[in-house]
Amino acid sequence: MISRPSHIPRLEFIVPAAATKKYTTLLQSGIWEEISASTTVGEFLACLPGFTPQYIREHIETIFLNGLPVDDLETTINGPSPVLAISAAMPGLAGAIFRKNSFHAALRTAPSLSSPARMPSGEKIMIRLKFFNTIACEKGTAILNNGCLLSSDSVLKFITYRRQLFSDLLSLRCDNKPVGLDDLESLLHPSKTVFLRIQEENACI
Repeated sequence: MISRPSHIPRLEFIVPAAATKKYTTLLQSGIWEEISASTTVGEFLACLPGFTPQYIREHIETIFLNGLPVDDLETTINGPSPVLAISAAMPGLAGAIFRKNSFHAALRTAPSLSSPARMPSGEKIMIRLKFFNTIACEKGTAILNNGCLLSSDSVLKFITYRRQLFSDLLSLRCDNKPVGLDDLESLLHPSKTVFLRIQEENACI
């Protein structure tokens, strides 16, 4: 379970205009958000930038909560460390089976009867939200421009395996101090999480 440490490193990339979209696959690893236990899936999604009721209804076709498909946006989120994954329509039979309110829902494997321990309603919990396919492409830029909390390991692995994406990086700062990509291992490793913001050059003041 992720909890908020006393200090979370703040990492800021300055990139050329319209370049943030190159980094949106990072969101597949998940961002961490603090919510109240028993918040519904719909309520949580509606708080995200650009997630209007129409977008949620028409574009988010597949939702998994703790690995199980969700059909109803009124489903409550609870447990000590829930994981929510959202996707547009997935291809093939699997996509048809797991789509919200699918005609093929009967083909799903029966879920386990065990469920995570429930937290008192209103208690603060940390949820991990993962974005896939066109959802990440369409909404990831706003998420990253606003800033989000991610696993430090996820960020470091992304930089290691996608090093070529950073060839046009204009500036990199950690806790408001200029740093290099090679410095991040030692700066981020001590912390489980990092607050990452990607700012585009044309948005800089």
